[in-house]
Amino acid sequence: MSESALNNIIKRLEVATNRLEELAKNSSFGQGASSGSAANSDSTPAIQAFDDIMNGSVQKFIELSNNIGSPVKEQCDYFIQALKAQRQLIVTASKSKKPNAETFKELINPIEVAMNQVCTIREQNRQSKLYNHLSTLSESILALGWVMVEPAPANYLEENINAAQYYINRVMKEFKEKEKMHVEWTASYTEILKELKDYVKKFHTTGLAWNPKGGNATDAKASAPAAAPAPAAATPAPKADASKLFAELNRGEGVTSGLRKVDPSERKQKPVSSIVKSTATPTKPAEVSKKPSRQVLEGNKWSIENFVGNKNIVIENTEIRHLVYIYNCVDSTIQIKGKVNAITIDNCKKTGIVIDSVVSAVDIVNAKSVQLQIREKAPTVSVDKTDGCQLYLSKECSEVVEIFSSKSSEMNVMAEQPDGDWTEIPIPEQFKTKLINGELVTKPVEHAG
Repeated sequence: MSESALNNIIKRLEVATNRLEELAKNSSFGQGASSGSAANSDSTPAIQAFDDIMNGSVQKFIELSNNIGSPVKEQCDYFIQALKAQRQLIVTASKSKKPNAETFKELINPIEVAMNQVCTIREQNRQSKLYNHLSTLSESILALGWVMVEPAPANYLEENINAAQYYINRVMKEFKEKEKMHVEWTASYTEILKELKDYVKKFHTTGLAWNPKGGNATDAKASAPAAAPAPAAATPAPKADASKLFAELNRGEGVTSGLRKVDPSERKQKPVSSIVKSTATPTKPAEVSKKPSRQVLEGNKWSIENFVGNKNIVIENTEIRHLVYIYNCVDSTIQIKGKVNAITIDNCKKTGIVIDSVVSAVDIVNAKSVQLQIREKAPTVSVDKTDGCQLYLSKECSEVVEIFSSKSSEMNVMAEQPDGDWTEIPIPEQFKTKLINGELVTKPVEHAG
């Protein structure tokens, strides 16, 4: 038996012993006192089951993340911080009556902060070779929002777990023949999510279980152990949008009930036809895909693939958990209505994509002569290995978006002005680097005229 497994067993025995001592101490007070014990003990069956997850599969995940190293280790630290904050909330709930919305928002703040940092680590390391690892956590971290979902939190959790599968598959594909540790890492994370789903289904079937005979939630929180301090390994990015995304759950109205289908007549932007369709050019026979086109929702992932010359592709009935993958489309126009989690545009040519809003990021890779119009908001747009990219940004989006580009050319941003007109701004392609005081300083090259 490994030392780590032995330590886990010892921890569980200690917890079990403490629980038995607590039960023995309270048994002399009769049934009434026993009921009171349930309201004041940190060793209820629900909390014990959560600790079993923390002391089992979570420990394995920590070990593998530490072995892989930075920045996966730092992101794992914040993930664990979120789980610990969630445990504290469960303890508070076991002792308290269900609070009002304002108090509940205060209770979940530590979880929100940690989740925000999980996303920040990914955005700070978009050029990392371990980007798929970082995306695995950041794309599924909203699963921890189950504590705010009624009446079917397990279903919500499962849906967000699926958001990680795309990146899990990419990690496995990249490392299955090289370093098995990374494959074990994906298996370990998958096990945590599976156990968490089973746990919620058993102990919090219709929502986070509160104690109807309990006290004030604020008092219970004050008496609970303090949450672990935030790891100091990473500095928060100036624009971490996860807190805004997490607010979708804070409303207490369900996950998607607040999403509004925006009528095109409400928008100030030029219509799709005048922005995207007007620049489409005839498709050469050599560019036509021989593979069958498909437009399908599988789990929480939309796949739009192999369309040629189709100007009327529309994705409706979207949800905040949905991923959209657009692949190998040529001379086409695609509209994605509503708010989705993330969008990837891969290997597309002479194609226009019009979207409403994105929770995480839009990734454009291996593309040529593509145009993207964001009608509302997206926190991040990434352009990689792309020749020819026009980004049309709404006024709202222009104020918050961060654009990352690498190995790409002919990129322009069209920013909406207050009068409804558009200003074209090129994204730099050439840079000048100088060695100043022992450090490299890089600036874009400015061309006169």
